[in-house]
Amino acid sequence: MAIFFLAQGLLLSLKHKEYRFLHITSEAVRRMSEGELLEIQTSRSNDIDEEVYFRIISDKTASLISACCELGAASTTDDEVVLYKLKNFGENLGIAFQLRDDLLDYMGETSITGKPVASDIRDGKITLPLIYALKNSSRKESRRVMKIIKNNPRNKDIFYVIDFVKSYGGIDYTLKVAEEYLERAKSLISDFSDSLAKASLLKLADFVLERVS
Repeated sequence: MAIFFLAQGLLLSLKHKEYRFLHITSEAVRRMSEGELLEIQTSRSNDIDEEVYFRIISDKTASLISACCELGAASTTDDEVVLYKLKNFGENLGIAFQLRDDLLDYMGETSITGKPVASDIRDGKITLPLIYALKNSSRKESRRVMKIIKNNPRNKDIFYVIDFVKSYGGIDYTLKVAEEYLERAKSLISDFSDSLAKASLLKLADFVLERVS
């Protein structure tokens, strides 16, 4: 769906000769495509560390939110400083959004989130809570967990992985990192004049961390 809307944005930009809009949207499409390809590549080998993980979520998720914030700014101003700040506000917000989403896979409830809890685990998807826990556990334990992840885990195995991630600080670490990205996002617009728009962006940042679905 996101690709569809971006494609429509590209067509509208061309139609109205809005070349800055065209550049912003095209860059978002490029990044989202590269992020998807990198995720496919790493999923085959389960070879993913924090650096690769952040590259994936930055390109797949944050690029879209970043582009939306930059497009909104570009529709009202040519001020390069404002454009830069809102672009990067969206980037940091998008990363925090994905981190929260990954946390909900370990902490959420299906009746609230609207998707099966532990769906990432079932799909063999390795996200930051698990990456951190694997890094800080013994070799024996990390091998056991990776074996579970790779072999269509059953319910009891899934509960084991969730407990493993919690025990080795994966939840707390991911929450801390998400909070740091949100603080960076807020700091980028801290010197903007007070307005309803600024207040809405700050509320959006708070909502990203607090959301349960």
